Amino acid sequence: MAGRQEDRAYLVKAEGNFEDHPYFTVGNQRSSEGILRYSSTIRTRDGQELKQTWMVRAVQGLGLPGTLDQDVYVALLQIIDRQGGVPDNGWISFSLYELMQLLHRTHGGRDYRQIKESLERLAGTIIQSKNAFYRKSTKSYLDDTFHLLERVQHAESTDGSGKRGERTWVKLSEYFVDSYNANYLKGLDADFYWSLNSSVAKRLYRFVDKKRNQQRRWEVDLFSLRDRIPLSSYKYPSKIREKLEPAHDELTHKGFFERVTYRKTVEGDNLVCYEIAEGFSNRRPAVQLEATPEVRIAVERLRAEGLRSDAAEDLVYRHGPERCLRYAEAVTFRKNVRNRAGWVRKAIENGYELDVPDAIPDSALGSELDAGVSALVADPSPADPQMSLVWGQGDLDGHREEASGKEEAPPVRLQPDPAAEEVWEGVMADVQDGIDGSALRIWFKGSFGTALEGHTLTVAVPNPFAKEYIESRFGGVLEEALTGHLGDDARLEVVVGERAEERAGQRV
Repeated sequence: MAGRQEDRAYLVKAEGNFEDHPYFTVGNQRSSEGILRYSSTIRTRDGQELKQTWMVRAVQGLGLPGTLDQDVYVALLQIIDRQGGVPDNGWISFSLYELMQLLHRTHGGRDYRQIKESLERLAGTIIQSKNAFYRKSTKSYLDDTFHLLERVQHAESTDGSGKRGERTWVKLSEYFVDSYNANYLKGLDADFYWSLNSSVAKRLYRFVDKKRNQQRRWEVDLFSLRDRIPLSSYKYPSKIREKLEPAHDELTHKGFFERVTYRKTVEGDNLVCYEIAEGFSNRRPAVQLEATPEVRIAVERLRAEGLRSDAAEDLVYRHGPERCLRYAEAVTFRKNVRNRAGWVRKAIENGYELDVPDAIPDSALGSELDAGVSALVADPSPADPQMSLVWGQGDLDGHREEASGKEEAPPVRLQPDPAAEEVWEGVMADVQDGIDGSALRIWFKGSFGTALEGHTLTVAVPNPFAKEYIESRFGGVLEEALTGHLGDDARLEVVVGERAEERAGQRV
């Protein structure tokens, strides 16, 4: 529990355009024409005026995205952040149970139906951008029509005990993925967001925190703010102020605003001025790391010990991959550690003296890192320092697909073979003493036997990263154990895939 409290200080990464532009309604606007419009004029660096228009069209029968959908969107951002970022193909997966927990909803049938409907609404709602959606990767504004979610899939699964469940897959828009991975992001305090009651306060927090750009004071025209929230088309400043007042009071009471004032310019513009409380102003945005192989190995290793992606990245950023890896290995030899993640974090931050130096010599740590780097060098995924560091469903399941740009579907689903499974379980039992338990959790999670032909055992693992690492690091040990089951001609073949009847198997 202590570890979770520490993690609360970290900020979730939110895509910049959806913090900036209106997308979710905050009132009874679903009963209107089902269209949300926003337009503005900005001045470019060369002094030219650029007219921007942003239009959101409701899907027929479901209405515009509203209060619940804003919450679902923030929960999806948390899931993306926990999984280490967005894969290049845009697919992320999660259970509706996990989504419900983030939304602080009950697990009744009505809530599940509403969440499914919300995902359908996010997938069906049309966005039309004319010079409005900023693409950091090309430093240009987008003229196109697209959706936030391209597809939503719900698939039934069965765990090892025969219990049925459901897994949800969503495919994010290529523009969202491009913007997220180009690091057009801001830090969003999800814990603070969930502490707010008013949908207007939630939207106002997201918008003001984006626009203030880490400054303590920011002001905006009242009518422009009305359209960015968006509120109804009130014609008088006094009415806009009246509608904003409850949200202002809540955000001040909860510690985001220190002061809210109004002023009128000599040109007649009505402005609202926001002063941010010092505690919020000093919060730092999410750290950015150069995605070198050493960094990626260390981050994955910390995640395997239970640290969240943002916390792992921060530790590697501040203390370096070698130090982080050393303490992640050391916790295996500690007795009576109830919270491994908390111990690893404090050990890295405080530089604990290790009382088992012989058990984890520097040479062993070096070889562990070298083997991981070798596997990563063989991995064709881009190592752009602006890309997300970690790919995730669980420990390693969200590995980026090869950058062909053609991948449109979830990972290949393979059938487990009972005979192959029996042999693979025997091999895993044989190597328990020869492979560290932490390494088993990292690299073999989700593995299963999928075929047994003669003396050849085919084993599936969740992603290419795990395949490369297992083959380069543990291939000899595994084949030696395999000979005890299949004879001297035994051969192990590792492929990438997932169980047909369940996503990312739970057995290690």
